[in-house]
Amino acid sequence: MSRGLGDVYKRQRLFGAISALPEKQRRRLIYRFFDELSYREISEREGCSIRAVEYSVHEAIETLRKKLKNF
Repeated sequence: MSRGLGDVYKRQRLFGAISALPEKQRRRLIYRFFDELSYREISEREGCSIRAVEYSVHEAIETLRKKLKNF
């Protein structure tokens, strides 16, 4: 029973950390990993360079790593 509750807690922490990201980073992270769009597809959708998308996703991941260090 506690394992299931632990999983729920971890999921809540993860989604809470994602929700706290700046909007642009959050949106691009979701496009990349949840919607499984390529960097090119995201850049076309966002109207920006592929490099800008790569940077935003990288920054989002680094922020999540720091917030979820002991996850």
